[in-house]
Amino acid sequence: MRFLPLFFFLLFSLFKSQNCYDLKTVLKVEPTELYKPHLLASQNFGINILENTKTIDKYIAKGKLVKVKKKSRGYRLQTLEYSRPYLVKKSRATLEKMANSFASETKSFFVVSSVTRTLEDQCRLRKVNSNASLGISSHNYGTAFDISYVRFDHKLKVNAKLEKELEKILLQYKNLGKIFYIKEKQQSCYHITVRNY
Repeated sequence: MRFLPLFFFLLFSLFKSQNCYDLKTVLKVEPTELYKPHLLASQNFGINILENTKTIDKYIAKGKLVKVKKKSRGYRLQTLEYSRPYLVKKSRATLEKMANSFASETKSFFVVSSVTRTLEDQCRLRKVNSNASLGISSHNYGTAFDISYVRFDHKLKVNAKLEKELEKILLQYKNLGKIFYIKEKQQSCYHITVRNY
């Protein structure tokens, strides 16, 4: 009976030390043809796959990942449960410029719904969202962010006019070779990966 608390402590420690993902399995998942350019672009910033909080902290300390403001002209950052408010400098700058253009054109703001994710974050997300990628995501490199196309000015409703303006800006940046983007229907967001232009 004396050893029961020790047994539970060891069992809990073993459980906590287990990753909820297997890196080898994750790396074997083949991305879709549509998504391959996003991953290739993400790998051009000198950041390895962000596995956990420790790897995020390492890149923050080196100045390679920078904080994303909760609120800026043209965008608001929603409360993040499965991602972290950090991006590589070029991604943050691109987000801010796009948001600034959006505000100038519309006098409104869009909502950023996801930013950088570690593999651990992605694993937690998969438990509540079956659409979350099992493989590597450009979010795992600190180069990607998601913008909701059903939330403008913090109102959850379809606004075809504002969505059209947002897509116009995304298309402009894509044509300039600055981003790749995908319209994710199930998540009601644009997934944007910034290129190292």
